[in-house]
Amino acid sequence: MHTIKTISKKPWFLGILVCMFIGITLWNIPIEKRKYGVNQNLLSTDYTGLIPEKIKRVEEAKNRYEIQKIVQEANKHGDKVSIAGLQHSQGGHTYYKDGIIVDMKTMNKIIEINKHEKTVKVEAGATWEDVQEAISPYGLALKVTQSQSIFTIGGSLSVNGHGRDIRFGSMAGTVKEITFLTPTGEIKTITRDDQEEWFRYVFGGYGLFGIILDVTLELTDNNVYTIKTEEIATDEYESYLSSLLKNDHIAMHYARISVAPKSFLDEMYVINYQDTGKTDSKTPLKKESGVKISKLALNLGRQGGWLEDLFWDTQKQYIQSLDNEKITRNNAMRSESTFMEFTKPGKVEVLQEFFVPLHSYEEYILDLQKLLLPDDHDKDFKIHNITVRYAAKDEITSLNYAKEDALGLVVLIQHGVKDKEMKQAEELLQKWTDLTLKHNGTYYLPYYPYQTKEQFQTSYPNWKTFQQEKSERDPNMVFQNLFYEHYLK
Repeated sequence: MHTIKTISKKPWFLGILVCMFIGITLWNIPIEKRKYGVNQNLLSTDYTGLIPEKIKRVEEAKNRYEIQKIVQEANKHGDKVSIAGLQHSQGGHTYYKDGIIVDMKTMNKIIEINKHEKTVKVEAGATWEDVQEAISPYGLALKVTQSQSIFTIGGSLSVNGHGRDIRFGSMAGTVKEITFLTPTGEIKTITRDDQEEWFRYVFGGYGLFGIILDVTLELTDNNVYTIKTEEIATDEYESYLSSLLKNDHIAMHYARISVAPKSFLDEMYVINYQDTGKTDSKTPLKKESGVKISKLALNLGRQGGWLEDLFWDTQKQYIQSLDNEKITRNNAMRSESTFMEFTKPGKVEVLQEFFVPLHSYEEYILDLQKLLLPDDHDKDFKIHNITVRYAAKDEITSLNYAKEDALGLVVLIQHGVKDKEMKQAEELLQKWTDLTLKHNGTYYLPYYPYQTKEQFQTSYPNWKTFQQEKSERDPNMVFQNLFYEHYLK
């Protein structure tokens, strides 16, 4: 009793104990790294680890002529070749049974920066972070990249990625010129007006039409933005975004939808980047920070139920704290990613992305509320996050996901890896895909292929032309991966 009274008279001491406890807890939160790639037994997998496959060997890309020799030899001997960067795709796009993997990460040179023309020429194995570090001192920035800068140039272009910018369209639209290796072993340099239309199949071609060697990208100014945040109801977002797209001062935008039980698919917060008219060449590129705290918050949200409600409220408060802050364009394109690493035994976290026409968004969300459970606390299949991004109509690539101006819903999902759990996830995601198709939408192909071949063909009506072009341009079917085998073989 004496000890208790003494402590109670010294609240500062209790505060120190609480701070020490919190500090120790945060310090001991592990920052896992998911293990994927090729192991010593030549068993390859990608980010999900769900579809491992035995390969023949890995060839490190030393230079274009070494790669050319690998492809020429493959044509002679009947080998199959796949292309790998950082392997963040999730559907077996970077390897094939008994095939050769060409590892492009070592081809990462920044070849030329043209400040006057606002272009950069870079090898395909470089990451977007590499490019940002090279161009930022010139006051230049990328036109389009994914939300994070950790991916390789070639990998992102192979999936025709998109990001937060609402002015420049998809990534393929920012490419001025590429040098690539064709399936028959010929090195070509082509521009957008190429009469053979290689652009249509190399970009968004998932590594099936050759190897991108280097790329000349269009750049823009590293503008300074003011962050503007707002909380809105989901049924207001369609008109909100339509109005926003008419505002020339807003350069970038994204939103998140609540997946918390109390506000499930009813609430959203939006983040806009308003141009200040200033450019920047001195602000350093931001590094990842607060990883352990972010991971702690995400792990709480992963539990579902009232903890998911708490996580959503915390997210909203954090976003509100960003209001009116200044940020450079390059730093706005460098979202943190380490805190999202997830390595729980028996579970996997995957991404899916569904595209729906902008004008169908409200009806789509209403139908989605009927399909999904608002509280997944005691369920194996859990939805942790839905981010919404604008995707302008794409007329460049063959397998185009945005057939008209659309909204992409990027969904972070967790489920078990037992047969029954995989089957349940597959069934629900196929229903989600059917719902998306009902609203004239589609789904994104870089992720694990829960969808059926019929759903793929409905989503991508150009699939047959894509398949025919593949046969003609790659007569020996040298470039192969598990994605092609699942949907097109």
